[in-house]
Amino acid sequence: MGQVRTGQGVTTPTKHSSKRQAIVETAERLFAEHGYDASSTARIAQEAGVPSSLVFYHFATKLDLLLAIVHERPTPSEVIRSAARGRTVHSRLRAIVSVVAAELERNRYPRIIVFREAQSHPEIAARAAELFAEAATTVADVLSGADDVVADRARVQTAAELIVSRVFLDIIALGEAHTAAKRHAAMIALLEQSLVTPH
Repeated sequence: MGQVRTGQGVTTPTKHSSKRQAIVETAERLFAEHGYDASSTARIAQEAGVPSSLVFYHFATKLDLLLAIVHERPTPSEVIRSAARGRTVHSRLRAIVSVVAAELERNRYPRIIVFREAQSHPEIAARAAELFAEAATTVADVLSGADDVVADRARVQTAAELIVSRVFLDIIALGEAHTAAKRHAAMIALLEQSLVTPH
């Protein structure tokens, strides 16, 4: 069991769950900074302050630990949905670019791990594809709800995929979320025209 319930009904972490979390967070940092292959489970255990045996108590293999890092991090859907506050395509495009960039910058370690390890681990590549598809679909949902959108769903979906992929590559290169909307002003204008102009 990962948690226990106190007399007041408050859930608190158990000793095992807090140590498991320390293992995951340490492995995430080491995998991002040094790479999966260069980060041994012994080093992960040492820096997490736990016995090596505890790593394998929680994770059968090192690959299971890598997969846990990628699968257990929250998906960006809820953050993206916050961009739906504006009523126009323009306001939603700007908000989407900003929140996607900020989310990618905030979750720097998982982003680096997925980008690097997808090349050699099919499981990570599959998870990356899932996350991309989910993010793009959520972006498309947000754009479709704008008052002035006239484009069909296929065009909105294409615009969403362009936004997610472009912002991802931008943050990989620059990591400056606070200026993302300004850097992508031309893309935002082009997509806005495509989505609000009847064809």
